[in-house]
Amino acid sequence: MNRMKKHILFGGMLLCAAAFTACSEDFTNWADPQSNAQGESEAAYSVNFGAGSQANVVMDKASETVQLVSLSAGNENVTGFKLKSVTVNGVSIDAELDGNNIVVNSAKLDSIIELKSFDRSATAHAIEVKTEAAAKLASGEYVPVEGTSKATLTPYTNTPSIDPNGYCMLGDWQGWNNSNPTRMTEVEPGVFQAVVTTTSESSWFKFYRGTPWAESATPDWGVLDLNGLGCAVNGDDASPNLLVWYDDPRFNLDWQAKGRWAFETPTITGAATYVVTLDMNKLYYKYELLESVYYVVGTPNGWSDSQKTCAFYPLGNNAYSYTTNWANQWSLKIWDIDDFGNWDACWGGVNGSTDATAPLVNKDAGAFGPSENGGWYTLTIDMNAQTYTWAAIDAPTTEYANITLIGGFNSWSPDGEIELSQVSTSPHNWYVLQASFASDTELKFRANHDWGVNWGTGINVGDTYGGTGVNNGDNIKVPAGTYDVYFNDITGQFAFVAKE
Repeated sequence: MNRMKKHILFGGMLLCAAAFTACSEDFTNWADPQSNAQGESEAAYSVNFGAGSQANVVMDKASETVQLVSLSAGNENVTGFKLKSVTVNGVSIDAELDGNNIVVNSAKLDSIIELKSFDRSATAHAIEVKTEAAAKLASGEYVPVEGTSKATLTPYTNTPSIDPNGYCMLGDWQGWNNSNPTRMTEVEPGVFQAVVTTTSESSWFKFYRGTPWAESATPDWGVLDLNGLGCAVNGDDASPNLLVWYDDPRFNLDWQAKGRWAFETPTITGAATYVVTLDMNKLYYKYELLESVYYVVGTPNGWSDSQKTCAFYPLGNNAYSYTTNWANQWSLKIWDIDDFGNWDACWGGVNGSTDATAPLVNKDAGAFGPSENGGWYTLTIDMNAQTYTWAAIDAPTTEYANITLIGGFNSWSPDGEIELSQVSTSPHNWYVLQASFASDTELKFRANHDWGVNWGTGINVGDTYGGTGVNNGDNIKVPAGTYDVYFNDITGQFAFVAKE
């Protein structure tokens, strides 16, 4: 059992009013600052926050309540304690003081730890317990004290094993057709993913083990119910979220009395394309918008099916933009990175359209542009809504002779800067293909080989591949690798597209 670090608070941290004056029993002003050093209180009261006798909680064996913390004092002037609050891993939990022991409900503790970690696996989860209390003195007064202790919690071992036949999904997007499930792909041991496109603002779904489909092309619904996985609250759209299953030891006893399965049906909110991840190691799931890399193909890149010189800049939430001087209404189509070069897979509009906003077309797509005369515009595409919008901008008044990358990769030296090339048919957009960094680095864009104008933003392009830099902004963090890099000196937008 872990030994706890002593936390004794006296004087400045603990006493109310003046030095060595305690609080009344209602703890009035118990957090008022004082002037006494922490060391003095340790010497004076020696209050210890130790691991309780049941601090290593194993849910298979746990009683309804467990002793999580044990309070003690090495000073005979301390005759008892009053409890103010307890938090576990930063989350408040109801607790009671039983003698000098702090007692909590084991099921509530289990719920907090699993939700905090999104991990229901039957492994010991570390817990940090923070306790705020008051030490009762022989005089009848109370001294505020606080401290931390350690504990562990191991969730129930009655968890579903990983199905050798993988996992499937049924949901609104495929009409709950049990003869044609959405099959998930194992992307790493025990972790499965599927891409789904929802068509309504709220799409219901469940996960199922793959074995029923290995045994029958159209499994019986009674079999599927026993092999299903869902959530605790019907219609819950939280992401990430914990999995719940039939005969789930944490939920089943309560729900059996209601004559219902022990798992409910989750939902995805929003009509869009999502990557759904099912982690059967930690027993949780999540859904995330499927974001991709999109390129301008048309006048700016010479209608080339091989030159990836004009990439859209990501805005987040599956939206992207590109700003330049557009030559005419026959300016462009759009390619997804996975379909680049396939003319049958272009996104576009109605051929020759100059509408300010309109739906994107993915079949028989035509070339479209901002106006019959062209000009300076920002084109924004929303791949969730599958629409595009043109917004006119003022012509830029600043021109740069050079845009370069400088950073840790070249010791922030003028020697070895990476030069970007300006797209001649897409003014103020710059690019360099196959820029390589041997190790993780921080860097910035700068103009004219001078620090007078430089762009940064502090993001890590390992988390999101692009952003918007500001002059003298924080360094951009780039993991080791090879990238196609894009930059717009009007907007400060940039993108680092990792190469395989």
